[in-house]
Amino acid sequence: MEFIYCTRKQTGGDPDALLSAQANSSIRNPPLRTQFTMQSSPNAVVYAMAAQVVAAYLCHIFGKFACKIKIQVFSFALPLSLAGPVTVCLATFLAQLRASDPCSLHGLLPEYLSLLALGGNVEELGQKCLDLALWLWPLWWLAQVFTCLHVWQPHNDKNAPTEKLFVCPWYCGLLVDQCSMMNRRIVDWSEEYLAIKSDLTTPRDPVVALAADINASRDILEEDKVPQLIVCATMWHETEDEMMEFLKSIVRLDEDQCARRMARTHLNGGKADDEYYELETNIFFDDAFVSDPRQCQNKRNPPINEYVKTLTRTIDKAAFEVYGVNIRIKPPLKIETPYGGRLVWILPGRTKMVAHLKNKDKIRHKKRWSQVMYMYYLLGFRIMETEQLSPRRKAVIAENTFILALDGDIDFQPRAVQLLIDRMKAVDELGAACGRIHPVGRGPMVWYQRFEYAIGHWLQKATEHVIGCVLCSPGCFSLFRASALMENSVMKRYTMVSSEAMKMVQYDQGEDRWLCTLLLKAGSRVEYCAASDAYTHAPESFNEFYNQRRRWVPSTIANIFDILADADTVVRKNNSISTLYVWYQGMLMIGTVLGPGTIFLMMVGALVAVFSIDIWTAFLWNFFPIIFFILSCVYLKQKFQLLIAFVISALYCLVMMAVLIGIIVQMLEDGPLAPASLFFLLVAVQITIAGFMHPQEFWALLCGVIYYITIPSMYMLLMIFSVFNMNDVSWGTREAPVLKDDDKDAPNDADNYLPGWLNDPLLINSELGEVSLMEQRFWKDVIKQYLKPLELSREQKQAMADGLKELRNMIAFAFVMVNAIFVLIVFLLQLKKEFLHLKWPIDPADFVSFDRDNLMVGIYRQYKELDPIGLCFVIFFGLILIIQFLAMFFHRFATLCQLLATTRVDWFRSGGQFTDEDAATELKGSAVNIARKLQRPKRLFDDDEEGDPHYDEVMLDAPEGEHRESMVRRQTIFRLHETRNKQHSDYSNLVFNFERRFFGDDELNLKNLALNRKSVKLLQQRRSVAKVNAAATPGGTPTPKAGKRPPLVPMPKKVSFSASNRNSMAIYDNGGYENTEF
Repeated sequence: MEFIYCTRKQTGGDPDALLSAQANSSIRNPPLRTQFTMQSSPNAVVYAMAAQVVAAYLCHIFGKFACKIKIQVFSFALPLSLAGPVTVCLATFLAQLRASDPCSLHGLLPEYLSLLALGGNVEELGQKCLDLALWLWPLWWLAQVFTCLHVWQPHNDKNAPTEKLFVCPWYCGLLVDQCSMMNRRIVDWSEEYLAIKSDLTTPRDPVVALAADINASRDILEEDKVPQLIVCATMWHETEDEMMEFLKSIVRLDEDQCARRMARTHLNGGKADDEYYELETNIFFDDAFVSDPRQCQNKRNPPINEYVKTLTRTIDKAAFEVYGVNIRIKPPLKIETPYGGRLVWILPGRTKMVAHLKNKDKIRHKKRWSQVMYMYYLLGFRIMETEQLSPRRKAVIAENTFILALDGDIDFQPRAVQLLIDRMKAVDELGAACGRIHPVGRGPMVWYQRFEYAIGHWLQKATEHVIGCVLCSPGCFSLFRASALMENSVMKRYTMVSSEAMKMVQYDQGEDRWLCTLLLKAGSRVEYCAASDAYTHAPESFNEFYNQRRRWVPSTIANIFDILADADTVVRKNNSISTLYVWYQGMLMIGTVLGPGTIFLMMVGALVAVFSIDIWTAFLWNFFPIIFFILSCVYLKQKFQLLIAFVISALYCLVMMAVLIGIIVQMLEDGPLAPASLFFLLVAVQITIAGFMHPQEFWALLCGVIYYITIPSMYMLLMIFSVFNMNDVSWGTREAPVLKDDDKDAPNDADNYLPGWLNDPLLINSELGEVSLMEQRFWKDVIKQYLKPLELSREQKQAMADGLKELRNMIAFAFVMVNAIFVLIVFLLQLKKEFLHLKWPIDPADFVSFDRDNLMVGIYRQYKELDPIGLCFVIFFGLILIIQFLAMFFHRFATLCQLLATTRVDWFRSGGQFTDEDAATELKGSAVNIARKLQRPKRLFDDDEEGDPHYDEVMLDAPEGEHRESMVRRQTIFRLHETRNKQHSDYSNLVFNFERRFFGDDELNLKNLALNRKSVKLLQQRRSVAKVNAAATPGGTPTPKAGKRPPLVPMPKKVSFSASNRNSMAIYDNGGYENTEF
């Protein structure tokens, strides 16, 4: 391209002359003008188009981001509304600047890329605007602002999906600002929106439609939309430490719910906060009774085992660990049920915790049947069989009822549960959501699992969440939507008895994964929430770990194969699963099946490279231990198999350390761009970047060394052990027998019988309750239909065992043959590598040779060799790593959205601008923290006022040094002696703690709460009004007085307990215990 360029020197610097020269350049060439050729970039248009595409995409992405985290007004509405005027003004200014001085912006913008100015000065610019009627443009912009006024008043949920925020999921790249604002929904996609949409699309009689709408609005109550959180934990043989972690989590959850309830009742005028929920805890205890006839005298009243007793004794200890004071929880209500028994506690926050004690002689035991038990009881009986609820109300309640499935050793915070509930409220089709599971424990096996869990969550689960659905929501910490579980294709099918060997492996060995498989087939979505952390005890010994994975590996493969085999149906029913996602899972399945063969070949190549031995020797060194382990899995018992696996694993760990040194040496010799070196570096860099993307879990990378040296054991020996022992359907972990008395000298002596559970000394002070006749009938029906104990004859058990062995033999033979063929092909190609190889084009080596005889210099280039199978291996696993790496970034961005959406930040606010409305908003946001502070029990020395001189303050001026330690001891003794004879109030009732302080005459202690003075004043006003209303109301809350809890009034031992009413999940008739002053 040729361009005419004029300098200031040639025109004398006169702007008018410059404009005249530009205008007449196409007509004539003035004598003072010099023409020259300026070459433009041929890719300028491409660069401009790419910049436009990237900028429009980023605008669309960050626009959705602003709407999701609820900063729409400042970060979406304001910039998009000003985008047009600012762009026009900036373009006009630059064009006028270039017109007045052609040399301006030189070096910043190319001289040939510019806008044509409307005039040479301001007067001409104004005249052009009048001539071209450009004054209409501000009116058009005002019309656009008026049309998009709804973007300034958002009402969407936190972290809502795109379809709830925008009408169309796409955007216009040329007019991205106008498209984004007009595409934003006026009415958020909710029940009201769906009702409006159905009214607009469905022709109905106006009179009938009006009557139906009125009845529907009257039928649905606000309390039906309140999230109902039902904790369902399964227990079996947990230790006291594991139970302690679980109970501490429940006590914390009880405290959080009580604080939100108090904030709603007393601080927010009856309005609940956005994170309010109702809570009930259920524990389903498998094999809770001692059935040994030598210790059980009456089978109708069997004794409870030591694990149930441990649970009963640990509750008070857990409350002490959380609150730091002795909490006296009322003895549980004990109830006989058709399935065994039930213990009901009222926790300090006045929520209910129920332990369902299962008698394996009356009801089917194991975890899956406990899940069936609480599904049919909590969802079927308590919701669907309640006659007072209409079908529409049942649907709304089921949509807002969530089951938190837990294991008996889990540890979590209420914040983790709230994040899962937020995901449920944001995504309607979400059927299950799981959190980030952290293994805890001690020893090398736990260190290995820390890194394994970290990589599995960082890459694998994040990728499943982004490009499809999570295939397994672990039962140790997952949240399920009741309406998704109540589908016939889920709940009904989950009760199927595994009559075939393959179904037994799929159904009973991995019940959590199978439940998620049913949810995915029913069309529900399963997600992974990385911000929701939970901690579970991991196997600490080698044998326990292998037994756990022996159960997990076959069930995982069976469930994934079930999805792949029925891929067309799954893709058609589930909107979150695509064909590409099915292909991705198929690639992972191929990698899993060929994993042992791949590791075997890797070890052969490593031995050749490190120890400089021939390939046949390396092959035999690896072949004999593997074939020996396979034969031991066929003919020996499991304890010998595990011993051999442990020895071989230890030897492979030593070899892997040598291999690591060999890889480093080979990288120094061949360079980092060699095929093996490059792949190793890319994997290491990917994992390191993933660790930096998860800074709170970065130290898990230190456990990567353990993970690396155990690769042959975990990906080769463990797979072989799992496949050859898939006929073993035992649980594998916590197989310890129930603790019993050691005195067996006189088995027929009545003194050796354990007392029945109703007469157990631990429960001697507990009241006796009963369930309603309707609930008894329900349990008898559901046990008869689904949960009756399986009584298999010897022939049936033998047939099932033979079927499992036959399945084991078939799968093991296919597994060995596939890996053997794979190893044989790759090994033979490796032997013929000089004939069958590809040249690695990266980083070749150049050599110079000199022929002395002919006096010739030869220069040649040598490429590194790569066999075709090795290239396929690099492409196959490299593609998987790239997909997981990119998906991790998208998932981290989504996690950031969720965290920002749940974090309240008040920007641009100063003390002078603080209005009454701001005070009300701040008080509403801090109400839960205020209630939590007012309800929390006082510790031993917390009742000292700030003005009183403490003993440590009196001794503050004492000399430091050797007497300091003795002074600290004297201080503690002094305070203990000072408080010995004081009467301390019982703070075991959080509701009473709150009311005593809130309705009392003392000033509220709001230390550590950053509240504005206006907010504190508003709180005092509401407190005064609440006192007046409580005093004026008959039976209102009086001003409590501190003192000891008076003795309980004698009550009848029979307490009615009915679960037919939905409100019974929150309270039961406990004889006024929660209203007792203490």
